[in-house]
Amino acid sequence: MANNNLYNYFAYMNDDKFILNKPISITKISIFLILIYIILFEFIWVTQNIIPKPFLIIDSFLSLWTEYNLLNAFFETTAVIFPAILIAILALETSAKTFLKPFLNFSGIMNIAVPFKYFSFFFAALLLNFIFPNSLLAELLFAFLFVLFKLLKIVSDATDSIAEEYVLSSKFLGLSGNQMFSQVIWKSLKPKVYKSLIQVHTQLWVAVLIYEFVGSSIGMGNIYRVAFNYNDFLAIISLGIFISLVILLVNSILKIVTSKLVFWK
Repeated sequence: MANNNLYNYFAYMNDDKFILNKPISITKISIFLILIYIILFEFIWVTQNIIPKPFLIIDSFLSLWTEYNLLNAFFETTAVIFPAILIAILALETSAKTFLKPFLNFSGIMNIAVPFKYFSFFFAALLLNFIFPNSLLAELLFAFLFVLFKLLKIVSDATDSIAEEYVLSSKFLGLSGNQMFSQVIWKSLKPKVYKSLIQVHTQLWVAVLIYEFVGSSIGMGNIYRVAFNYNDFLAIISLGIFISLVILLVNSILKIVTSKLVFWK
């Protein structure tokens, strides 16, 4: 009798109608909070003057297109962010052996850069803006180096967790050094690298916006600078909402693409 009950339980677990509890996605949480914001400050608590009302945010968002030239700034910023990520990934894919050898031979080599973790980021932004003012290529170089160093740090941390059995098996099978790096070690690290792309993409937006803000480059960071100079608080908020939605959309696309191409889901 007990065995029958146990069998029925696991049969129910394997049934397609059985639904496991899944964590709520960020997208659903964001939509829920937006609805709460609209209902609360547009229809219920209408007397408050501290938090901007939804219709003011919408009106300010429309002014971003007409007064701040948001479309042109959007293309300028994304023309830096997306190519920088693509070029950094291609650099890793084509030169995996070159990057992996130092990490495997000198464990913890990336710790050398720890004291300059924050200083180097702002210093590089200021230096490139000073030497190459309003240069799209300099901004692309900055974004590329930012992504590359972020990915290299992830690769460096991941090399510590490479299973020794993989290396021993590749040697036993007679694989050359190049084959071992490309077919065994790099492929074992790729899931962690590509899984981190969403976080790196989000951080890159912050880095590029700061770069454009500091150097008055043509881009969305410059819109922040202009809005700040004119004390346009609503423009700052509406632009932040727009950028957040773009980041969420691109992160969702990255998640789908990496799951299909890398994780085969």
